[in-house]
Amino acid sequence: MFSKKRLVLIQLCSFFFLLTTASAQQLVSAKITAIEGQVEIRRHPSNQPVPVKIAFKVDDRLSVGDTIITGKNGKLVLGLSDGSQAVIAPQSKVVIQDLSQSPRTLFEVLKGKTRVQIQKLGGQPNPYRVNTPTAVIAVRGTVFDVLVNDNDTEVFLHEGEVAVTNLNLPNQPVILNAGQTTRIFMQRPPNPPGAFKPGRNDGIFRTAQPGGAGQNGRIADASGRFPERGNDRSGTGTGAEQRRVPGRSVPPPVVNAPDAGRGGIPSTGTPRPEPPRTGGKRP
Repeated sequence: MFSKKRLVLIQLCSFFFLLTTASAQQLVSAKITAIEGQVEIRRHPSNQPVPVKIAFKVDDRLSVGDTIITGKNGKLVLGLSDGSQAVIAPQSKVVIQDLSQSPRTLFEVLKGKTRVQIQKLGGQPNPYRVNTPTAVIAVRGTVFDVLVNDNDTEVFLHEGEVAVTNLNLPNQPVILNAGQTTRIFMQRPPNPPGAFKPGRNDGIFRTAQPGGAGQNGRIADASGRFPERGNDRSGTGTGAEQRRVPGRSVPPPVVNAPDAGRGGIPSTGTPRPEPPRTGGKRP
């Protein structure tokens, strides 16, 4: 039997452990690291019954309950203070959740597409959750895509491992390993894992906007490649569009072109052979 003093000491230690854990979690915060095209953020002020549009810019921190809405050509890159990040694709709606809670829920994807990269901490798992209207995705350090349609959610796992459950059937999870996908419908357990081809969905999430995480501020695709930088797009909540510099053309992004030729122009096949020379003169 524990003595009363020892029991009080254990309770105090437990209290301080929980307090320390909560304080550590509160250090994780979310901010905007890049904006492209039409993006809107709505916030719910304490003195108003409905959310209102707010002005925002790169490096602004987001609050619990902020709703990110991307237009037809809009993208937003969300960065966390622990090195994790998310790319919110066009025509999506995402609500920021309370990162101080345990388990930490990053956001809820109400519709559209997001790519999430959870950074491990010192090589150790870094638990997060992402919610949708039909699913809960539990992650510990990985790269995955969430695609929310009208009646279902699709999850594509590029790296690591995730557990996926139906929001209403939490005791029937499906475990995904790298290269696997599942779909979750209302009132049904997730489909058994299936395979998908490498590079799936990369084009949806690629962005040339500086300011995000990774090489020169660009966002890597699932295979770890970084897209070439094209014309910059910037925004301050006003839906700024891409602007072309008169008299200057920008080539499309080149992905995985290790055989780039001279002058930075990538080769498109087998090099054309030189014509034969005879006596130092061309025939």
